[in-house]
Amino acid sequence: MLNEIVQGIARRLNAAFGDDYEIYQNKVEQGLQEPCFFVAVLPPPQPAKPLLGNRERCLNAFDVHYFPRQAGNNAELLAVAEQLLAELRFIELPGGGLLRGTSMRWEPVDGVLHFFVNYNTLLNRQEEKPLMETLSFEQDITEKG
Repeated sequence: MLNEIVQGIARRLNAAFGDDYEIYQNKVEQGLQEPCFFVAVLPPPQPAKPLLGNRERCLNAFDVHYFPRQAGNNAELLAVAEQLLAELRFIELPGGGLLRGTSMRWEPVDGVLHFFVNYNTLLNRQEEKPLMETLSFEQDITEKG
């Protein structure tokens, strides 16, 4: 599910900012081409919360880094932060489902914008139950009358 959410974020970023912005999902040692985004999956803020039946509520936290065209351009960072607040409110998963972004916040750190967002999901755990092997049933029909 996390990979599908990352793909949804990447598609939304591409739709909003266009092909001039690279979107990375893996760590880049060299050759980072600014302006660009890096989508990082963060550890969940809390374990999955059990719900009724076999369902669990999972909090999936992400940090979308934005590397500006010019280092230290705070105006560009602020403009992108405002745009991300609107653009990442909803993302579409590859299967067609929509997820709402929650707990959105941002902060610039050392010239890089960090945009934090959670996409919460419900997980339905399938558990195998033993099936009956055979069943015998007999019934007499009598007429009262």
